[in-house]
Amino acid sequence: MSTVASSRSGLDPRELHALIGVSERHLRALAGASIMITGATGWFGVWLLDAICAADDLLSLKLKIVAVSRNPGRFLSRFRGFAGDRRISWIEADVRNLEVSRSGFSHVIHAAADTTAGPDPGAQRHLFDTVIDGTRRVIAAAGPQCKSFLLVSSGAIYGSPKTPGYRFSESQSGGPDPSIMRNCYAEGKRAAEQLCAIAAGEGMPTRIARCFAFVGPHMPFDRHFAIGNFIADAVRGSPILVKSDGRPMRSYLYMSDLISALLAILAEGASGRPYNVGSDKGFTIEQVAHCVNQVVGGSGVIIQGDRSDPGDQYVPDTSRLARELNVSQRVGLESAIARTAAWYRAHVRPAVT
Repeated sequence: MSTVASSRSGLDPRELHALIGVSERHLRALAGASIMITGATGWFGVWLLDAICAADDLLSLKLKIVAVSRNPGRFLSRFRGFAGDRRISWIEADVRNLEVSRSGFSHVIHAAADTTAGPDPGAQRHLFDTVIDGTRRVIAAAGPQCKSFLLVSSGAIYGSPKTPGYRFSESQSGGPDPSIMRNCYAEGKRAAEQLCAIAAGEGMPTRIARCFAFVGPHMPFDRHFAIGNFIADAVRGSPILVKSDGRPMRSYLYMSDLISALLAILAEGASGRPYNVGSDKGFTIEQVAHCVNQVVGGSGVIIQGDRSDPGDQYVPDTSRLARELNVSQRVGLESAIARTAAWYRAHVRPAVT
């Protein structure tokens, strides 16, 4: 590939070009594909759209894309590079009520679902219904010609770790406590995986990506993603506030590595088989905060939270992904932080002088 990739959402063209190079075999497997992407305007969705369109530009894949979003107009007003792209047809819909006028998609990436809800039961029910009813609708819309259906699931389906230092494995049994209302997202994802297992039994090739924690451009910087809050604090020149005692364990995978993994699973994953996607290199939240402070050049770290559960850890075992699909982490934590902070300065907040 001699032409530099062109980003439609403000990603670094060099990063996008490198991602396409790493995933070229999996992208070429999509040649001539008709792809439906749900959640197309979310954090994962914008990366997927940008990468797939850029790959089509470079590799002449002759793709057709149907993008599902609750508000495509708002997205297109923000990212005008996607407006008028003849490869993309937009469906404005909540996936719970998805109606598709045609079927026969060769590939489907189901990435629609909020990850959090408000504390009231109505919000929790809405999130639960969106995950389950949305998955049922998207499976129905995929059609009998679907060659690969990828469910973007979550590591939340595992529940609590068994021992300190534990890395969640796809072979782990058990799950979160279904009697606790706040587990509605995790239980919804478990049920969505069951729907995919049923579809696989009926002959539809379904794949499952159990996604953990990520960092990179387009991430929310003001929600429940600790590393995003830390980066925003540091870029603004404010102290990094850790709203716990800093002991919870997390790992973070850069977004280009996530997209590379999703494309590999879509193209070559075994039907009905889940794959953990994330970084297997765990750090305490305090370590992450200090790393952000050092890389970005912040003004210090303040630990202000109460004592946390020593078993609060969220780190995957990714050996299945590496062994079966030859996918591994390429971008380390410090580089991921530096790239994300540079993007934040350029696109979210004016440069600090």
